Amino acid sequence: MNVAVAKVRLRLTASRSLKDKRRAVKSVVKRAGDRFGVSVAEVDEMDDWRFAVLGIAGVSGGARHAERTLDAAIRFIEEDRPDAEIVGCEKEIIGGF
Repeated sequence: MNVAVAKVRLRLTASRSLKDKRRAVKSVVKRAGDRFGVSVAEVDEMDDWRFAVLGIAGVSGGARHAERTLDAAIRFIEEDRPDAEIVGCEKEIIGGF
């Protein structure tokens, strides 16, 4: 079993309020989770309407598959929201369970 995790920091260029931010984040979380079978949640900077930090996690039988799925989810997040720019990303694949 392999676990792929990422912490992605987004700059929300079109957001002007926490309400705007929550609407954008909720959409990204749902769509990425449904499309790639990963768990996605807002994990930090919840009170700053200009930025969002998302945690992404997925489990797979193979490390390569786990990494490809995680990378695809990250690309999707950036491409799905033209008003969201990835300004930081940390990834880790944990294997051998």
